[in-house]
Amino acid sequence: MILRFRDLLRGGCGATPMDTTLKELSKDELIDIVLGKDQQLKRKDEEIERLKKELRKYKNPNTPPSAHPHLKSFVRSTKPAGKRGAPNGHPGTTRPKNLADEQRYITAKECPGCQSHNIKLIGQKKQQIEELPPDIKPNIIDVCRDIFQCLHCKLKFTSRDGKTPLQGRFGTHLMVLVLFLKFIVRGVLRKTTCFLDASFTLKLAPASVQAIIARAAEAAENEYTTLKQRIRTARILYIDETSFSVLGKNWWVWAFRSDTDLLIVIRNSRGNNVLEEILTQAYKGIVVCDGWRAYDFLKNASIQRCWAHLLRKTKELTTIPGTHLHEKITKLFDEIKDFNTQEKTEKQRLKKYEQMTKKLKKLTTYYGKYEECLAVTKYINFHLNQWLTCIRLPGVQPTNNYAEQAIRETVLIRKIIGAFRSETGTHIYETLASLFTTWQIQKKDLKQELHRMLTTNLC
Repeated sequence: MILRFRDLLRGGCGATPMDTTLKELSKDELIDIVLGKDQQLKRKDEEIERLKKELRKYKNPNTPPSAHPHLKSFVRSTKPAGKRGAPNGHPGTTRPKNLADEQRYITAKECPGCQSHNIKLIGQKKQQIEELPPDIKPNIIDVCRDIFQCLHCKLKFTSRDGKTPLQGRFGTHLMVLVLFLKFIVRGVLRKTTCFLDASFTLKLAPASVQAIIARAAEAAENEYTTLKQRIRTARILYIDETSFSVLGKNWWVWAFRSDTDLLIVIRNSRGNNVLEEILTQAYKGIVVCDGWRAYDFLKNASIQRCWAHLLRKTKELTTIPGTHLHEKITKLFDEIKDFNTQEKTEKQRLKKYEQMTKKLKKLTTYYGKYEECLAVTKYINFHLNQWLTCIRLPGVQPTNNYAEQAIRETVLIRKIIGAFRSETGTHIYETLASLFTTWQIQKKDLKQELHRMLTTNLC
């Protein structure tokens, strides 16, 4: 009967034939049609909810737009159009000439067009190239160490030279190369072994590569502990966390970034026990973070909540009151940035802090009357005194972008490897990734720092 009714609707476009058809149907037939339509609507509603749930995984206030560029709304740039390309003063591709290790003289004996030998030299073209040897092979070194005994304290010890590892079959330079492939090139174990074989005729099993990385992490343990201590005493910390699968279970990667250091820890919790382990409740510095309630554990710290998260939440409001609230929150954010562009006295900062806190409170009171804005106003009111710490204290950013940028590398690693296959792997990664990123923030030579660390602790 439903199919018959659909056919009749498709066949006629006027109201009269349809009305006539409906009048011809019995009451039971009409009930069947309505029930059929009701089932269709229910299925469509279920599909819409499923798609909304799937979309929320990618587009939500806690995910920055840069994470999913295909979901960005099109916004035309307001910057004046100019010449595209690298900015003025960029290094370019021209390399300076160096002292040559080899001289090559290239000449010709015949014309490449007609193969005639009747040719005449009319000039020369000079160039300098940089080349690698065709076969780069590792050096095989037999090591013989003398073992001594101190006649005074009876201590037996093995001789060291500061460049040869006491254990294992791989030297420090090879270990540095493997670590670069893992943490700079983001190479997985299988492709790392393939590269070493093709480039250096060095045949290693993936397990051997993993053993090299694990030994380097063991050598880095002391520096990782020292890094934790520096983070614990930092004046300002930018903290963020993101999920990471470990053995099929949901764990969390925490990033603690200061002006000069970055500490990464991977734990099976997103709760305040991680903050207690790393910072302790006695931490009295400044913490910039998102709205996650676990940070309320830091009772003695001055907390600055992230305005980028707040703006993403207000931007999702689509009603007229919601768009007005988003505009006013955006203006407050611009006011914060303008205020912090110049040096201010402590008295000026306290006065501005009180003024803007009153503005923010007034906004939440007014827009809290609207149902769509209620969740956002509660989100603001729950940490009302923690949104404007960047006004009250100098040198504090209003957003948590520093931490989100710091954790982005781990997000890329998550996309590449999918999950950690062991808890040991999480400790290896957090140790070495923390040191690599810290050295990059400090603009140190990574190769030199790695070699120093390995020779100091292994040789």
